[in-house]
Amino acid sequence: MTPVRMALLGIAHVHAEGYATWLARQVDVEVIGFAEDGSALAAGFAASTGLRHLALADLLALHPHGVIVCSETVHHRSYVEAAASAGAHVLCEKPIATTLADAEAMLDACRRAGVAFHTAFPVRYSPAVQTLCAELQGGRLGGVLAYSGVNHSVSPDHERAWFSDPALAGGGAGMDHIIHLADLLHHFGERVERMAAQLRSVPQWTVPGHDQTDAAALVTLTLASGAVATIDGSWSRPRTYPRWGHLKLDVTGTGGMRSLDAFAEHLTVTNAHGRQWAGFGSDLNAAMLREFLTVCTGGTPPILADGRSGLEALRIVLAAYDSSRLGQPVALV
Repeated sequence: MTPVRMALLGIAHVHAEGYATWLARQVDVEVIGFAEDGSALAAGFAASTGLRHLALADLLALHPHGVIVCSETVHHRSYVEAAASAGAHVLCEKPIATTLADAEAMLDACRRAGVAFHTAFPVRYSPAVQTLCAELQGGRLGGVLAYSGVNHSVSPDHERAWFSDPALAGGGAGMDHIIHLADLLHHFGERVERMAAQLRSVPQWTVPGHDQTDAAALVTLTLASGAVATIDGSWSRPRTYPRWGHLKLDVTGTGGMRSLDAFAEHLTVTNAHGRQWAGFGSDLNAAMLREFLTVCTGGTPPILADGRSGLEALRIVLAAYDSSRLGQPVALV
């Protein structure tokens, strides 16, 4: 069996090391290396993962079947376009870009090259999400009246401070955390028509130097179905929080209610480092990566988000920033 050749393009994202570790353990995968412009970051990543650090051109010359783009968001476009030119399928971290123009250019580059473009939305693989999706599509809750979601986390630390640098990430908590629930609404078949948003800085929640970055994010959405939705995507968890964050969604319909907690399966562990929550549920990243491997071998994945889904989620997030800046609701076209 010929192994699937995989490469990482950029490793600044917090998930990069986890992706590399999982891929390296798969008997049907050969991780040929990674590309990264930051020398100090690259040295640490090479030491922790054992992977080769190569120049981008040299890495793509090895003809990977697929790449995972894990760089700072602003650099996604250049990596994706290079991968497409080399004939590699792409799985790109969310948000896929900082502007709609860059997102469209990336999708177009992959379309012209005849390669697949997918967005890293692992929450779709939660068993709770899949159950809720089936109930909604089967009409078991009747007509949906309202969604109320939260995606909270601890703010980025000094090692990942780029997450709160608008020049690199495109924004702060709004860009980082609204997007997962925006994608779930899209995954459930909903379409956003109008929104009002408030994005605010909270200096106590961000690293020094990024005091003006939005850390509190609250969005109210009017959906084409007639339902309404709220999303709280704030970095509001304290640094002593026992896990990085959580994602929850309550759904109210004419025929019932459901509450989703994507990371409910955990044990409370107390040790020398304090109190932590150790998850024992499904490995959502692993499920997503396994489906991407099927893409690289010519398969069609049933759950993996495509590039258009990444674009639509980004559209919602950028509209939230517009609404907050203008101080009034905005319509989505």
